[in-house]
Amino acid sequence: MTEVSPPPKRWPRLVVLAGLSLALHALLVDWGKRHLIAPSASDERAFTVELRPVPPPQEPVSLPVAKPPAAPKKAAAPRTAAAPARKAAPRVPESIEPPDEPIRETVEPIVTQTVTDAATTPASGAATGDDKAEATGGQPGNAQAATEPQQAATGTHYDANPPPTARLEYDVQATYNQMPVHGHGTLDWKTDGKSYRLDGKAEDFLFTFLNFSSNGAIDDFGVSPELYTEKRMRKSATNTHFNRDRNTISFSSSTESYPRNGGEQDRASLIWQLAAIGRGDAGKYKPGAVIDLFVAGVRDGEVWRIQVLGEENVKLPIGELQTWHVVRMPKPGSYDQRIDIWLAPQHEWYPVRLRYTDPRQDGDFLDMSLSELKR
Repeated sequence: MTEVSPPPKRWPRLVVLAGLSLALHALLVDWGKRHLIAPSASDERAFTVELRPVPPPQEPVSLPVAKPPAAPKKAAAPRTAAAPARKAAPRVPESIEPPDEPIRETVEPIVTQTVTDAATTPASGAATGDDKAEATGGQPGNAQAATEPQQAATGTHYDANPPPTARLEYDVQATYNQMPVHGHGTLDWKTDGKSYRLDGKAEDFLFTFLNFSSNGAIDDFGVSPELYTEKRMRKSATNTHFNRDRNTISFSSSTESYPRNGGEQDRASLIWQLAAIGRGDAGKYKPGAVIDLFVAGVRDGEVWRIQVLGEENVKLPIGELQTWHVVRMPKPGSYDQRIDIWLAPQHEWYPVRLRYTDPRQDGDFLDMSLSELKR
């Protein structure tokens, strides 16, 4: 009789598989805590921020204007030839007796006669329109416009001097749908003094939260964008065009358009224009000052009132730096972001810290602190 062996027991194998599965889950959770969850309070990279509300500025809006041309020098008045001096009659000494005949003057008096032509001279004695135009250097009929002074354009001129090429690397702390996230970001700024290109991103090991680029020219206004591209997580890329030929600002994601007068910025070039003003016109930075710039976003544009809060010492991964803190506050009732920027004068006015805060209650934020500067 053949003995039938019992089927092998499989529970030890199941226990081993379950143990491996738990180990893999533990490793995944630990990786997520280290890369996705913001560091704890004991981590030296963590920091707290208190952003107080800033009242809106009371000054009237003053947008950038071009540097006014130098006043022309006044032409010197033409010199008139001096009339020839008339010789005086010779004086006879008293000690000498007068001669028998009187002494005549050596220069005969010259009698001048003015001839007028009634046919060519206006009866009223006033100059004609052509005469006025010739006298003022203008065209006939524009004598009044030529004599009235030209009104200067209202606004503020900034002597902008954009910073040199550099790559800035940041530690990023953020929240996305109320989930804390830790990652890193970069800003690549390149310029040859005539044009510029800026590429930036903020990401962690899984997602890219924000990716953008801006390129354009360096002109009399400073940083002058031509194309701005922005790509946010789970959203399509958008383009904002600053057309120099038609002098218009248009958008790929809307039908809005605005005139381009000079000095307008996109959301990325704005930061570097503020740095350019600091390098070239540092006197504009003082507590309570306001820098007004028209800023185009991804769908429309509006005037941003950049308020200078004052000088602040900030502790960053790269070290402690003295900075100028400026802020853009959204309008009441707006869902646009509050933007805080810290610029470091001892480092070419580079943006060493950036914070974007959602105005809604318990809104998300993105905070970038400089960790490395490469020039």
